[in-house]
Amino acid sequence: MSKPTEKLNRSVGCRQVLDALMTILLPRLPLKLEHTRITAADLWAVLAYAAVHQTSAEAACATLADAPSGNRLREVLLAALPERTDLQRQLNTALRAQLPKSLLKGKRSYCLAGDLTLIPYHGQPAQDPSELVRGASKGGTTHFHGYATLAVVHNQRRYVLAVKFLRAGETTSPILRWLLDRAKRLQIKVRRLYLDKGFCNQAVFRLLDRRGYSYIVPFAARGKKGGVRKLWHGPTTTTTYTLADRARQTYTVQVVVVRHRGYLRHGRRSLRWFVYAVAGLPPGLPPRQVYQLYRQRFGIESSYRQLHQVRARTSTRNPAIRLLLVGLALILVNLYVALRAVLAQPRRTGWFSLPRLKLFLGRAITDLLGFAPVVQHRASPLLS
Repeated sequence: MSKPTEKLNRSVGCRQVLDALMTILLPRLPLKLEHTRITAADLWAVLAYAAVHQTSAEAACATLADAPSGNRLREVLLAALPERTDLQRQLNTALRAQLPKSLLKGKRSYCLAGDLTLIPYHGQPAQDPSELVRGASKGGTTHFHGYATLAVVHNQRRYVLAVKFLRAGETTSPILRWLLDRAKRLQIKVRRLYLDKGFCNQAVFRLLDRRGYSYIVPFAARGKKGGVRKLWHGPTTTTTYTLADRARQTYTVQVVVVRHRGYLRHGRRSLRWFVYAVAGLPPGLPPRQVYQLYRQRFGIESSYRQLHQVRARTSTRNPAIRLLLVGLALILVNLYVALRAVLAQPRRTGWFSLPRLKLFLGRAITDLLGFAPVVQHRASPLLS
């Protein structure tokens, strides 16, 4: 028999949501604050305010009355932050603390999704050129700060498991190996991997096949004719394709081609092809079912879209501060997922959404630090 669940009708306030965030941050992301009256709680409150309003820490300091100046906050933060590798380890420890205990028991297997997040950067590296990665043009630049993340779906809820800072020259195979090793240390069994098309290469397929993982990876349409582009025509089918690299090494993978008919705006029909590299799927699975299985990844990708909705902006060159802000955004997304599981109600008035989480945190921080007054310098008929 299942255990009876206790039903609560308690109202949750803004300060309780802020306390839940601080419970994750303060013990697992300690800041070495010396020779300053700024506390770790105040510093995290300012950064969280900047995150939920998608603004900079300097703008948050100007808005909050009892916050330090933007320059002083930056000086204290730079002195208190650990090395980037230590900071990455602390962020992953905080992400682990947000996972449900049932997820870490290792009794079930789960579908995982790996993704690469590239944030455009206009400027020079802080110290090492390897801090920046290159990619296709986006946001008017080909230089990015890159982060690899791994997410899991548990009871229809998406949790981010790990984050890794990317360096120039790193290939996708060791990046994916690091993410999978992290999932193994968390004792999370992998049922199937849904990877981004950026992972579609020989080295990744060799790694996955060697470890015996089931996976679905989409091919990227490159070129205009010949090569992989020849798969983008014809009926829905299952076939094989041989990849070749610059060293003329080849590797053959099973490929599923799905021809999908849909509709565009104004009722116009569209015809599109989707090509996936697959392995470890149930025998006899129809190709169209592969298309439906990979669509589960789009639910996981919503976590990455939400990341940018709670990410503080910055123009600093320091990669550690940028990693901290991305990690804080992922922690906020996980906090939203965890709180929604216990606060969401079918009624409209009780629905707990990400914008509501942002309102709760913003209100709690302004109650804590207050609004900075605005000084009027000249008379105006608009202001009585």
